[in-house]
Amino acid sequence: MVLSPTLRSEMLLCLFSLLIAPIGASELAATNSSGLIGKVNFELIDNRIFLNVRLNGQGPFHLILDTGASLAVNPEVARKAGLKVEREGETGGVGEKTVREQYSHARSLEFGPVALTNVDCSILSTSDASYVFGKIPVDGYFGLEVFEKYVVQHDYIKHELTFYKPTEFSYQGPGVSVAFERMGNIPVINASFDGIEAKFGVDTGARSALILYGPFVATNKIAERYQARFQGVSGWGVGGPVRSFMVRSKTLKVGNVELRELIARLSLNKSGGTATTSKAGLIGPDVLKQFIFICDYSRHRLIFEKNEDFGRHDTYDRAGVWLSQKQNVFEVFDVIPGGPAAKAGLTAGDEVVAIDGVSTSRLTLTEVRDEWKMLNPGTEIKLQVQSTHGEKRLVKLVLQDLV
Repeated sequence: MVLSPTLRSEMLLCLFSLLIAPIGASELAATNSSGLIGKVNFELIDNRIFLNVRLNGQGPFHLILDTGASLAVNPEVARKAGLKVEREGETGGVGEKTVREQYSHARSLEFGPVALTNVDCSILSTSDASYVFGKIPVDGYFGLEVFEKYVVQHDYIKHELTFYKPTEFSYQGPGVSVAFERMGNIPVINASFDGIEAKFGVDTGARSALILYGPFVATNKIAERYQARFQGVSGWGVGGPVRSFMVRSKTLKVGNVELRELIARLSLNKSGGTATTSKAGLIGPDVLKQFIFICDYSRHRLIFEKNEDFGRHDTYDRAGVWLSQKQNVFEVFDVIPGGPAAKAGLTAGDEVVAIDGVSTSRLTLTEVRDEWKMLNPGTEIKLQVQSTHGEKRLVKLVLQDLV
């Protein structure tokens, strides 16, 4: 086909326009970076990044990639991967209890484009994962060993991780770069909560937007300032549950970026990770999901590049109950006083056997929790409940915003 000069000119102009047209934030991050190694998709479950990982050539195993962690697997995974116990000890986490820990080494760790050798590894029980993830397998977690070797870009919208060689990485996008220091495994930055300057860990494993540690809350009288009313179990990690007040905060400022009306959990734990004075608290996934989030440990910086979710309204559990998934039922572990579940008459130890006519044997706890978080306040949920005495009853739970 022969093109007329006019048509040819119009096509060239159109092509030129496409070449210079503005591109989205995530495209900017990738286009203006070099040293690309590869990409891998992840599952986002209860706000945690899950990947299928091979250890010592065995697996794949279902592990959480966590900026607050280094490699740890449960005893069953250790057995399958042929890990040899070298010594033993105890460790703690966000919960108030200490747990038994064994130490080993993995010859290799592989997923997507990532390949590591001779990795330090802990062996810990994950038997209480049902309190968070229900029947979804949690084989362990890892993080530091990956972030120390690669620049890692998190795209929560695409559920995609991108890996770069640190020596060749160059960022020229519109994001804000924030320097960090390392405290143990976790990167810690200077940020401002409601105008209070403090140090915050940036933790992809922290579950929600913000958790504020007890000493910071007490020193700054944050519970009193917000007239905090609702408290209950708001999270779970190594060492057990975290009990918190829940409030809707005013501002969090990271670099020159300000986020408003985030849900903040004010920890009530008397011991464990959230009772320390080393930092004010943790910035978690409900903040990080509003950015293309880049970890560049080689330059001691984190990059926050706004995505299309920036500024979205932060929400929290609208049911006022903490459930675990045991076999085919959901067991009530904790009920927030004055919340929807308490008003409906649910008590600790009750077993939910059906939700809106669907057997809990066919449901996944994390999906139910996410649905209750997103459904409109005023939505009525019908629960078939069995008490600790074996009595069955129908419970009508009406969702509401607690904060």
